[in-house]
Amino acid sequence: MYDADDVLFDYVAHGNPKSNEDLKRHLRRHPRFREEIVEFTATWRALSILEKVLPPAELDPAVERQLLLRSQARLRAMRRRRMSEKAI
Repeated sequence: MYDADDVLFDYVAHGNPKSNEDLKRHLRRHPRFREEIVEFTATWRALSILEKVLPPAELDPAVERQLLLRSQARLRAMRRRRMSEKAI
């Protein structure tokens, strides 16, 4: 069973939150998470607009490393979950 984080990760990994077609597809695929997907998409699009208006933020190697490690851990957890679902 997927949770909201899995659905949103899949949305970003296999779609484009700026695309209305991708939004519609994910809403059809995961109606249970409609509110989360819509809120995430609105935030994503708002931040995309701000990126064009605001100067870029200073890069922080420690924060980037932490984000990378979290992403890798999340990916490993998703793979383990899929493997255990296939075994059933």
